Amino acid sequence: MRRKLRNMKEFSTATGLSRPTVSKYFNDPLSVRPSTRAKIEAALEKYDYRPNFFAVNQNRRNPKTLGIVVPEFTDPFYAELIAMVECAAMAEGYAAITLSSHGLPENEARAIEMIRSLNIGGVILSPLGRTSDAEAIARLRDEVPLLLLDSHIEGLDVASLSCDNRQGVTLMVDHLCKTGPTPCYIDMPEVNSTARERRAAYITAMDARGLEPMILPPPELGWRFERIGAEIARAALDAGGFPSPTVLCANDRLAIGALSQVGRAGVRIGRGGDCRIAGHDNHPAAEFTCPSLTTVAQDTEGLATRAIALILDMIARGCPCENTPHERRPSRLVLRESA
Repeated sequence: MRRKLRNMKEFSTATGLSRPTVSKYFNDPLSVRPSTRAKIEAALEKYDYRPNFFAVNQNRRNPKTLGIVVPEFTDPFYAELIAMVECAAMAEGYAAITLSSHGLPENEARAIEMIRSLNIGGVILSPLGRTSDAEAIARLRDEVPLLLLDSHIEGLDVASLSCDNRQGVTLMVDHLCKTGPTPCYIDMPEVNSTARERRAAYITAMDARGLEPMILPPPELGWRFERIGAEIARAALDAGGFPSPTVLCANDRLAIGALSQVGRAGVRIGRGGDCRIAGHDNHPAAEFTCPSLTTVAQDTEGLATRAIALILDMIARGCPCENTPHERRPSRLVLRESA
């Protein structure tokens, strides 16, 4: 069994090299002479030692770490996005430290302060939006390259990347209006800027056709979208039906909740049925609902790849960056059985 060494001091003693030389190797193996590198790597084979990642990173001039903060780990969109961002970061030689605000502004502020205490190369933040601490985010932006992903802060000039909510919602409204009755809209709680953007896009798309928007507001604030969608649908059914037999939901999780109640009530759902239901986001379960859910698919892989490209470019250009990028990526219709 290899002898375990507790810290870099013990390891440098075992190698016969100075601690600064050993530290230099762990920061960048190619920065030391080949003979020194061979000696250290032989010692790593002989002894059970791995440097403290955070301690090594704190001393790096160009840290190879990215901070990622999202509102919810359990939301399927963010779970998939985090996985893709982390993989894209690893492909570029970066490690990701991922935190969640769990939908609470005080947790988001705490996560930001934790990120600020670390030696981080750049930060990708999906903010809560209106309830976020804009001053804390502005301080973070001034200290380290910062990209807002999926959501943004009104009035705060920070680089941002998201799907084009207006384009995606307009695509769906166009499809629904061409193929049947005009849609009413199950709104999502205003947990971030996405809610406002999608609601505004629905209103604009209806106004452009000379149609009256029909919005069913959420009964509560929070991330329990399936429950909220079910409650809205149940209330509408108890009152005699939706304002329209076509229902567009602000996201797929709301739509899944609505589907459960409409189906339970014995209403035929889908083209040729008594009710059409559509969503947004292409939730992993969307193709497996009954009937399968017509929706709008975000380019999640494209968002992840582009997010890493943007943050690495910002790191290379230094902080704060000039010519702040603000990008929106298009979405596509996914036509299934429900509408």
